[in-house]
Amino acid sequence: MKPLQTIDHGLKKYAAVFFVVLIAGFGFVQAVHVHDTLATQSSPASHCSLCVIAHSAAVVTPAGTSLAPIVESAPLAVSDPQLRSQLQVASSFIRPPPQSL
Repeated sequence: MKPLQTIDHGLKKYAAVFFVVLIAGFGFVQAVHVHDTLATQSSPASHCSLCVIAHSAAVVTPAGTSLAPIVESAPLAVSDPQLRSQLQVASSFIRPPPQSL
């Protein structure tokens, strides 16, 4: 299986054209979809899944907002910088530098 980046450009073009035609086909079917027996009624049709989706309204919900967090800060105590190393290691425990080959 090829990684996604190495797929042929021709295949990408054919896939894009296929999906554009598919969406256009669904739009055409939805536009011309009519039930002859229900054309005289004013109520929305509830027997066909396409009609149910076409006549259902989207639920509008208000966007919720939250309060901004309150951040409290306190001044930090500043100390003098450490100028010397406080490491207490004897020189006999320090490893020698590596030997070059």
